[in-house]
Amino acid sequence: MRDIFNLESRTQILSDESYIMSYPHLLSYFASKEIFDASDFVRGAHMVYGWMPTILELHPGPPGLDFNGGAKLLTRAKHNEALSDNDIDSLSCLINHSLVGASKLLHFVAPSKFAIWDTKVYAFVFEEKPYNYRVNQIANYRHYLNKLAQLQSDPRFGAFLRAVNKKIGYDVSPLRSLELVMYLNPDSEVEP
Repeated sequence: MRDIFNLESRTQILSDESYIMSYPHLLSYFASKEIFDASDFVRGAHMVYGWMPTILELHPGPPGLDFNGGAKLLTRAKHNEALSDNDIDSLSCLINHSLVGASKLLHFVAPSKFAIWDTKVYAFVFEEKPYNYRVNQIANYRHYLNKLAQLQSDPRFGAFLRAVNKKIGYDVSPLRSLELVMYLNPDSEVEP
């Protein structure tokens, strides 16, 4: 993986881009909720998918979660309860059968615990083609979260976070700062 701390200084973040401008507004919706119900779950899923190029498809009910079950997982995440791989997989199945969508929803609910995960971030971290079967592996997402924890312990991280926040124009969680620089710097020459 490339040195993210060296990349930050060369990373341009356009604070007037819709993706950057809308982020704190989505975050504030989820921050205003202590407990999520089925309606909050559906609204939240649609909000984060409005941020993505993919149309949302919800798959409630047997054999997986219904909207109330999804809402309970979001409430647990909000209150810093650990989510198992099975919990995250169940949430992914409910939301488009997509770990990417589930990670975005979890990030907005608990931005200091869950990072956004997508194909560009996968390519940055693993330096290989982000095929769907690779991106949808929870083990790869967990590896990424562990890598982000390691990066936060680097002595250069404090300056990195301040620089990213200054470029954006508002404060973001440590996880968001790292993910954003990865997202904006995908490696276009990854091996198949």
